[in-house]
Amino acid sequence: MQFRLLCASLIGAGSLVFSSSAFAWGPYGHAIVADIAQERLTPQAQKAATALLALENHQTLDQVASWPDTIGHVPKKKGGAPETLKWHYVDIDVSHPAYDQARDCPDHVCVVEKLPEEIKILADTHASAQDRLTALKWVVHLVGDIHQPLHAAERNKDMGGNAIRLTYFGDNANGHMNLHSLWDEGVIDHEADLHVGPFYSIDASRAKKEADRLGALITPDETKYWVQDLDGDDVYNATVDWADESHSLARSVAYGALPANKGADIGKDYTALTWPIMELRLEQAGVRLAAVLNTALNGG
Repeated sequence: MQFRLLCASLIGAGSLVFSSSAFAWGPYGHAIVADIAQERLTPQAQKAATALLALENHQTLDQVASWPDTIGHVPKKKGGAPETLKWHYVDIDVSHPAYDQARDCPDHVCVVEKLPEEIKILADTHASAQDRLTALKWVVHLVGDIHQPLHAAERNKDMGGNAIRLTYFGDNANGHMNLHSLWDEGVIDHEADLHVGPFYSIDASRAKKEADRLGALITPDETKYWVQDLDGDDVYNATVDWADESHSLARSVAYGALPANKGADIGKDYTALTWPIMELRLEQAGVRLAAVLNTALNGG
């Protein structure tokens, strides 16, 4: 508990420091964030979300949490939206301390800029129900994305760690394991025993069980602290803060804690450091997603 409180306070301040010795989180991570949020919706927000989800015969947020990933990798002629791939992340080089829109997202196409846009559509009661549903799916997903440290950082244009090949507990996933995938799924799979099935299928009940475990750890004081930068309908400053938190963690932990030897196997030590951080980021994402939805869906 002391470690959790220390991380919460230092991450919120953007100053967490440890000494060094194109999907985000993966479908389980996104489902966990959605499930944590679902339990924290107000009755009015729950009713509005349920009505929107029913348009596609869904009932809960976790059912749509990974939808944006499915359209980004499909050609437009087959119904996909590959132009949305850049919505999921923002490349802030680790040589820089924080997000700068002119430098890091000059075309305004990145998670920091797109998330507030989708929240605005979701909150617009004059928008069509279908547009609001699409926005809901994006908001659920992008709040998760922006809390994944390697979705707000890169080092020497390594695409958020995608170019850093590694071995994790002796496994290199047939040469496909990299630093980004380790943060998306590898550590979560190892520590929570949540293994993604064929075609990125998951066991929703197991995701819910993990979400309940994490949700039970969240204190009222943490909840209050984590949403203090949300200011009514203006969420832009909050999204910048969340990206900066992730970037700080990428600099100090995701990259900073990597072994100096590039060929070294990553295992127990790296996991002991990163898993509590991942748990905390999933918790924060769930709490903040609920706060965003409670405000955006307040009008029905």
